[in-house]
Amino acid sequence: MAEVSNPPLVNPTIFQPWTTDVRAWEIAQERFRANEVFWRYGELAALVSMWSVKDFQAGLVQECPTCNLGDLVVSSVYQQPAFEKCPTCFGVKYAGPHGGVKSFLIKPTLWTWGEEQTLWDRRGETERQEGTVTFPGTSFLQVRDYVFRGDGYRFQVGSWSGSHLASGFETQSHSETAISFVANVAREEPTTSPAYLIPPGTDVLIQLLNPSDLRWPPTDDSPPTLQGPQY
Repeated sequence: MAEVSNPPLVNPTIFQPWTTDVRAWEIAQERFRANEVFWRYGELAALVSMWSVKDFQAGLVQECPTCNLGDLVVSSVYQQPAFEKCPTCFGVKYAGPHGGVKSFLIKPTLWTWGEEQTLWDRRGETERQEGTVTFPGTSFLQVRDYVFRGDGYRFQVGSWSGSHLASGFETQSHSETAISFVANVAREEPTTSPAYLIPPGTDVLIQLLNPSDLRWPPTDDSPPTLQGPQY
């Protein structure tokens, strides 16, 4: 049987696919610049990641013991918690060492706001404000996770997108190439939401996200320091 092969190229050098090595220092520098913008013009917020069904399927977390006391048939079929305001899992059906909270990270963020609106949904008539929040690429949130602001209000992530830097021929990943993430829809949760069951309480949260010892110099009105010889 004759061997089948592709026909030879007329000029192979024209089609040579030269690739560029990955330059990790470019990503590190870009992350540094982005972090400077966050710390100069942003505000502190808590990025709260919740346990999900993917974590349960991976064996990282167990089902909530409190929800298991409820209607197990409905809970298992619809993959929903038995109690909407469960004090253990906070309405996500899965619980680890800190209940339904997988991680609680305080990071600098940048916010863009929409106008406050009156909405009618399954919760009834609610006042809702939506916006976008940008946070460093070293963090990560999923849909239905939360972002807590320094004024005590809590927002749920509806969708998100990431900004990556390709420094060479490589497979991009959240941990290696992400510069920042944008939660496209951060919906303000009503005070009756299970989000307000997540510790800490509102007063402690405001203190955590509004520290008084981050400013230096304390004011921009301070006189400049003169450098060089004095005449």
